[in-house]
Amino acid sequence: MEKKKALFLIVLVFAGLYYIGRLAVLSAAPEFENEVSDLESDVVHYSFLVIGVLGLLLLPGLALHKPWSFWGTLALSLYTVAFDLWALVFIQPSAAAGIIPSAGIAGYLLVARRDFLHGRPSPNDTISVR
Repeated sequence: MEKKKALFLIVLVFAGLYYIGRLAVLSAAPEFENEVSDLESDVVHYSFLVIGVLGLLLLPGLALHKPWSFWGTLALSLYTVAFDLWALVFIQPSAAAGIIPSAGIAGYLLVARRDFLHGRPSPNDTISVR
């Protein structure tokens, strides 16, 4: 497998695990380090839910190199960075941990955007089963 395909598969699996992790945090009923209002708590919980569900819904399109999934995943990643920056400043410092994966996914998409904006993988990028 060439490096480009391997990197894409690693990013795809990582993104899937990351979005599943966002949803898993909700089931554990996270506790905050500092006192937060009900509104702040709701914003955090619903943001985790939206990030996890939308991320998982976008992954199949990303695997098929669909432009809509590229734009959706890029927007979701940028929203996640903004959300985690907000949470870092106003909720708790551990929110910084969410910035790195989201920024990594967004960075990869920007570097590989040509592959996604064609609407299909180039012939050299297809995974053949022999």
